[in-house]
Amino acid sequence: MRKILILILCVITSCATKKITSESDSNIFYPIGKENSKFNYANSNAFVDHRDISKTKEFDGKMYQTRVIEYSWGKKVETFYRIDNGSVFYYDIKSETEDLIMPKNPIVGYRWTNSDKSWEYEIVELDGELETPEKKYSGLLVMRARQLKDRDETKLTEYLNYYQRNVGKVASIGNGELMTYRAY
Repeated sequence: MRKILILILCVITSCATKKITSESDSNIFYPIGKENSKFNYANSNAFVDHRDISKTKEFDGKMYQTRVIEYSWGKKVETFYRIDNGSVFYYDIKSETEDLIMPKNPIVGYRWTNSDKSWEYEIVELDGELETPEKKYSGLLVMRARQLKDRDETKLTEYLNYYQRNVGKVASIGNGELMTYRAY
């Protein structure tokens, strides 16, 4: 009987520990995991693949998960993400800076800028709807990304990015038109 009680306590303790760890080390709108995804460009055959490569890298004493982004036209880059206390951060190797990608508990009206103050982000909706060629979505977080300094001349000045709980980004809209959407 005593062995059974000890076993039950171990299982309960293990489950409780996993729950606390997973809640603090995850983000419901920007999960970082082993899942791969593909985004198609609207009105073209172009696409972008995002793949986890099961590799970590350290910058400034912090560990980042490495993902590879590969574009249909041949460009390939490594990207670096980490979760700290439920918020998602991206490390930019060109500027050697870290930027917030998604806050832990996003609320409408929450704003932040990247480290060089060239982009501002704002949570504008938590129950958005969007239809893509692949799927009709509801309950989406909608984030506005606005360029402040015209640093990135090839990019638009404003985007709306759509995120689904436990999935991540599902689409981007620019100039009122669907630009990219999640294929898987």
